[in-house]
Amino acid sequence: MSTRTVLCVTFSMMLVGGILGCTTVKSGSSTILPSSAFFQLDPSELKPLQAIAHVQDVRMKNCHKGPACEDAYYTRALVALFENRADAITVFQELRTAMPNSRYEVATKGWLNLLQDASLPSNHNKALMIQLRQEVLRNLLDRSEPTTARAVKDQDRRVAGLVR
Repeated sequence: MSTRTVLCVTFSMMLVGGILGCTTVKSGSSTILPSSAFFQLDPSELKPLQAIAHVQDVRMKNCHKGPACEDAYYTRALVALFENRADAITVFQELRTAMPNSRYEVATKGWLNLLQDASLPSNHNKALMIQLRQEVLRNLLDRSEPTTARAVKDQDRRVAGLVR
């Protein structure tokens, strides 16, 4: 056989294999990747949560121990629930490692257990998850209302200055 024939046969086999491989994957799989968000984010919630995340990142860099540092890590981990499951796990673990006796120890342990649980939620659990999501979101937005509003206004002002 010529080299061209071998290349054509090889390419055809790869193409058929790729197509068959794609058709055997379940569409709409309910597998949750560790890099996906734990809670779905509504577009209207994106800007305030980004502002909260930024403020907490700055606070985490500038703190060492104590209640303010505990708050920064815990709040940042809660925001990460809407961004990336793996990041949320990392921040909760950092809180436990850096401040093992923090006032958030019990809650942090509960979040880590929930985030690392691979079982699929039942219908009853789905309703609880929706309620939990709302509670976390309300807590984050209420807790940081003045700071977030200021950060969002500052960011809007900077963007408007760049546009001019």
